[in-house]
Amino acid sequence: MTKGTIIFFIQTILLLASCANGVRNDKEEYDPEARYIQIVLFHLARRCESCNAVEDETKAILEERYSEELASGKIRFVSLDYQSDNGKDAARQLKASGQSLFIVKGDTVSDLTSPAFMFSVTHPERYRDALTRELDTYIE
Repeated sequence: MTKGTIIFFIQTILLLASCANGVRNDKEEYDPEARYIQIVLFHLARRCESCNAVEDETKAILEERYSEELASGKIRFVSLDYQSDNGKDAARQLKASGQSLFIVKGDTVSDLTSPAFMFSVTHPERYRDALTRELDTYIE
């Protein structure tokens, strides 16, 4: 290998490693037949600051305030790449158009996209309040 080829491979590896910073695996699935509450986050493969903040804040409030419901399976957080096969199917069913956040239980769907993406970075307490208020209406 020439010196130029080695440098090219090193640069490529570094570039790929740096791009992976905002990428998370898409192993979760939305279940349209679920009897439990699903908090469904749609994101792109390359995640922006807002998508990461929405996920982080959602998980934090679930662990802090709804840990029993998480442990019992009454609530489940689902993070989906909007462009994956699984994400496309779920987006079609929930009528999602891009990065968005929904709370789903049975046929009841709440769209929390606006407060989630508007406040999760700059005013996370406002998003947490909106999420908590909405989730409390689902929990019996």
